Amino acid sequence: MIKQTKAGTWECDHYWFDTDGKRRRKLRTFRTHKDAVAYEKEALAQVQKREFIAPSKVTVGERATSWLEQRFANGNYERSTRIERENHVNHYIVPAFGSLPIQSLTVERIERQMVEWNRKVSAKAVNKVVRTLTEIMGEAKRHAVIRDNPAAEAKRLKQEVEEITPDKVFTRDELRRVIGATEPGTRERAVVMTLALTGCRIGELLGASWNALDLKAGKFHIRTTMADPDKGKPVTFKKPKTKSSVRTVDLSKDLIHELKLWRLKCPPSERDLVIASDRGKPVRRRVVSEFLRGILKELKIEKKLSSHSCRHTFASLLLADRTPIPEVSHRLGHKNPKITMETYAHFIPEEETTTIDDYSASIMGNVSTMSPSISPTRQVTPGDAR
Repeated sequence: MIKQTKAGTWECDHYWFDTDGKRRRKLRTFRTHKDAVAYEKEALAQVQKREFIAPSKVTVGERATSWLEQRFANGNYERSTRIERENHVNHYIVPAFGSLPIQSLTVERIERQMVEWNRKVSAKAVNKVVRTLTEIMGEAKRHAVIRDNPAAEAKRLKQEVEEITPDKVFTRDELRRVIGATEPGTRERAVVMTLALTGCRIGELLGASWNALDLKAGKFHIRTTMADPDKGKPVTFKKPKTKSSVRTVDLSKDLIHELKLWRLKCPPSERDLVIASDRGKPVRRRVVSEFLRGILKELKIEKKLSSHSCRHTFASLLLADRTPIPEVSHRLGHKNPKITMETYAHFIPEEETTTIDDYSASIMGNVSTMSPSISPTRQVTPGDAR
């Protein structure tokens, strides 16, 4: 119903019934009769098509908090993901938009805030925050709290790919020394060599079962990854996040030989894990990290390197050996070769050609002549997942 007020403006007063069957009322005032009629016509059409969004005072902060609780309620998540999303909500989204009614948030306001965030953090970090906001508002849209998702329409900032530089990887000699510091046929050597000679992620190795390794054919079928949850909670196993991460990579002759030795000693486990503790439990990432730090300290390698550095080393040395970029990209599980090119630009020569066995031989050539220097306290054994 439309009527004119004493002030000369026009009121559009209409009713509807919500999903619970309760009668609701909406009153809006317009400067002209034409605007009031247009609004009434649109509102009635939306009601008839069941597209009408009832006015709501729910804030962005309330929806964000609710989204966090539901998103991680079942515990089937990676700990790092939960921490990242909590950081987005608590340190960016709520401080910027928390008290604002979610129906009032616009694309323009989000893009202005993105510029402000970018003064303090990288474009990549900002885009990740907006991705979280997009999911929050996407849920609100599905629940008919908002009609559109302005976060999805917000233009992302142009971000630079983080380049891996020589100081972030092992040299060929350093990697050879790290492998040589472990005993043949042990869990420790199996971990280091698999990471260094396949380029797999640490979660992909720790989540792998023996049926994923075809030692006869020399193939590693990467189909599972292991995630570390909070302390005291069991680890979780799931499919890799992206389609490109599900892949099959070749195993070198050196690695096949070492894995065969380790399989003879590998403790039985419920999931028949390739890397299981002495008690047949999954090995947590932090245990591998502590083990590698111990070796680096013992060898007096002062770079800040980790298990992920083995992956970067694998890529950088293959590229330096002129392995075709698409092949390296596939081995790493990258979405496309462009990511590989931009990430490892420092290591790409003009021409490309080598094999995985050539690469492995360049690392393992002198390892057999080295005396293992790992001490009993440097073993990947005490880290059972409890």
